[in-house]
Amino acid sequence: MSSLAELEVSGDEDPRTVLAAWIGAKRGELDTYLARATSRRRRLLNLTVITGTLAATLTAAPALGGKPVADWLTATLGLTSPAWRLLCAAAMLCSLTATITTQLMKSHAVDEHVSRAQAARAGLEMLEVRLSARKIEYADAAEDCLACVKDTSFV
Repeated sequence: MSSLAELEVSGDEDPRTVLAAWIGAKRGELDTYLARATSRRRRLLNLTVITGTLAATLTAAPALGGKPVADWLTATLGLTSPAWRLLCAAAMLCSLTATITTQLMKSHAVDEHVSRAQAARAGLEMLEVRLSARKIEYADAAEDCLACVKDTSFV
């Protein structure tokens, strides 16, 4: 039962029970989506913070320490070219990674999708309680159910 239109109620089944089962299944789908999406969002955010911080740190050493620090790093690491080149290249890669992960989050609307899925899940949970407590008519429950899930086509 992936869509509300597929609900079939036979003569001996309570339509409330069938709708409640559909709501439970939809909540399960939303739970699965939210687990994946929040994990992805957390990974992207962490990668953005870590690489952005690393980019700043890599550029800070030669910027603050100047030539003496750059010469010391070159000698310590046994490099044939100046250490500041290596630091700047690494900082550029970190900055590029931070920019790409930020854009991925924005272009895939990760935050918006997570918020909409959380709202739909909460609405379905409230609806399920109202339905089981018989505080709502079946037709109203079906309509409210549709309203809860209409903006979650991305799931």
